[in-house]
Amino acid sequence: MSALDIRAAVFDADGTLFDTERLSRTSWREVGEEMGLPQPERDYLLYVGRSHDDILAQMRLRYGPDFPAGEFKARCGRRSVARMEREGVPVKEGAAEILRFLQARGVPLALATSTYRERTIQKLERTGLLPYFQAIVTGDQVRRSKPDPEIFLTACRALGVEPRHALAVEDSRNGILAAHAAGMPTAMVLDLVPPTAELEALLTVCRPSLLQLRDWMEDVLPRRP
Repeated sequence: MSALDIRAAVFDADGTLFDTERLSRTSWREVGEEMGLPQPERDYLLYVGRSHDDILAQMRLRYGPDFPAGEFKARCGRRSVARMEREGVPVKEGAAEILRFLQARGVPLALATSTYRERTIQKLERTGLLPYFQAIVTGDQVRRSKPDPEIFLTACRALGVEPRHALAVEDSRNGILAAHAAGMPTAMVLDLVPPTAELEALLTVCRPSLLQLRDWMEDVLPRRP
């Protein structure tokens, strides 16, 4: 890949910039135990990257139409929000550093997250990351959830860049499938999902952390004059 190929970057949020997937999985385990519903926590990784409504639909398909998906998700959401209000929004190591680096290189940035807009904006404001983004596309602004490419294509249009020139930064299988389907070069930053052979075949780069991804970007992004 030449240095001129990447002209923008589109980041996922949960599991990529925010260390919130572990928090959410803990809430799923606790609420599942309280409600006598152990299945969702066991299958948690299947849902990572999907929107709220898509998760509900997938749960009903997987566990049956009588599964109390709405109540379960609502209780999990309240528990996770309460924990973040008490303890703050956990940020992945290197999140601010990589965004500052890209900003300094003049790279336009978008966020493409399956989380709904109100909660996303709250997280960005509380962590001080909001000013870095020129566009924010959330799960309630698109019709189809990741792994469908709609959210990434929407983010690229908002930045005015062709998908082949926008680097997607993701942590989940559903997110990587969506970015690849959008025709974007894709970086995986490790979180809960392992870099399987299936995913590695779709990736431009895989790094254990955002700081190491920033180091990779040093070599592929042009310096400003």
